[in-house]
Amino acid sequence: MRLQEIPSKIIDIETLDTGKEPIVLVFSDGILKYTQLPSHGETKIVTHDNKVTRVNFNEGELFK
Repeated sequence: MRLQEIPSKIIDIETLDTGKEPIVLVFSDGILKYTQLPSHGETKIVTHDNKVTRVNFNEGELFK
C-alpha cells in the first residue's frame, strides 16, 4: 500500500518528505494519509458510506 499515515495531530505540510513531487492528502474516518502521485497515469479515490475505501493507481502506458 502506498498511502502513509501522518502520525502527528498537527499537520505541517512543509516537513513532509516529498521534495517537489506532487502529493495527495486523504482524510477519512478521522485518519489522514498521504502519498506521492505517479509521474504519469491516473489515480482514483473510491468512497463508500462516506468513507474512503480504496485508492487505485493506474500507471498505464499511452500509445500514440
